[in-house]
Amino acid sequence: MLGKPALLTVALLATVLLDAPWQRSADAQQPAQQQTPQAPAIVIAPPIVDLGIVKPGSTSPAKFTLINSTAREVTVLTATPNCKCTAISPIAGKKIPPGGTLELSASLSAPRAPGVKEAVVFLTFDGLPPAKATIKGDVHLSVVADPPYVDALKEVVAGTVKLRSADGKPFSITRSGLAAPVFVGFDAAKDPPRAEYEVQWNLAGRSCEQMPLWWFVWTDRADCPVIPLRVRDECTGSKNDMARFARFWIVKEQFIDAGVGTKGSASRVEVELEHYNPPKKGAVERVDWSTVVAVRSLIPELTVQSLSKRDVPGDAALLLLEVTPARAGAFEGEIEIQTATGTGRVPFVFFAKGA
Repeated sequence: MLGKPALLTVALLATVLLDAPWQRSADAQQPAQQQTPQAPAIVIAPPIVDLGIVKPGSTSPAKFTLINSTAREVTVLTATPNCKCTAISPIAGKKIPPGGTLELSASLSAPRAPGVKEAVVFLTFDGLPPAKATIKGDVHLSVVADPPYVDALKEVVAGTVKLRSADGKPFSITRSGLAAPVFVGFDAAKDPPRAEYEVQWNLAGRSCEQMPLWWFVWTDRADCPVIPLRVRDECTGSKNDMARFARFWIVKEQFIDAGVGTKGSASRVEVELEHYNPPKKGAVERVDWSTVVAVRSLIPELTVQSLSKRDVPGDAALLLLEVTPARAGAFEGEIEIQTATGTGRVPFVFFAKGA
């Protein structure tokens, strides 16, 4: 029989062995019990509708199903698009039964500028986490630019861009950067129209204040009168329009394409102002930021005036403008918008047919 000292020695040895590093390592290697993530209370199916390639200025429909995975009735409190480009069916106040569904119809109005356009519908419910439904589309023009921008970074002041018709049909380029186009390997006076061109651009001698945000190329195609090429330059990024911090707003679209009208006749276009205050995380410091004082055209022979304004969800305002051209042809330049908090300019294009 072991005495008390011997029993104490055995107990201590057992403790050491159980707490040995290799034992702890073995314990650590045992797989932890995995927890199954909980499904969201309201499931949006599908969460994203990808429309693929869409035409500029087109409107495409989308449908979502809201699935109530809870055991109680759920009420939709709000359904708010983040952009005027999205229209939705009125579902606020509607109820979804336990395990039931509710359909949300939406549409995406594509801008005239090429690129991926994404819009989100934010949804809130009584006593449940919010959800969102997303629509996106890739806007393609019928004339494709390569590259789709003017690369004037690192003191580059000149270059070329290739332009081709997506359907292979010949077309003509009528203007480029406020002047007659300068072609590479093509003589407009002698050669017949082509389906592809290489056109020069030149920004030499422009100061930072004079550097345009866009280089516009105009064609004779009715389905693609103007091709916007974003100017990539140190002066057109965050340094551009520093007054936006003081006036608390920006124009949501980086340029306004007012479409096609007729000489001497008024056309209408909507412009969205978006509240802007990043330093204060979007806090509204001036409630009169969208109070319109004046709108005027800086483009000769083109008159622009403000007709109305309406507020939209998400700290934004829609201005309805009236555009009247005094001549036929292409117009490009800037319009000036003045509100109670300051003045801003935005690039503007418009084409007027003959009367």
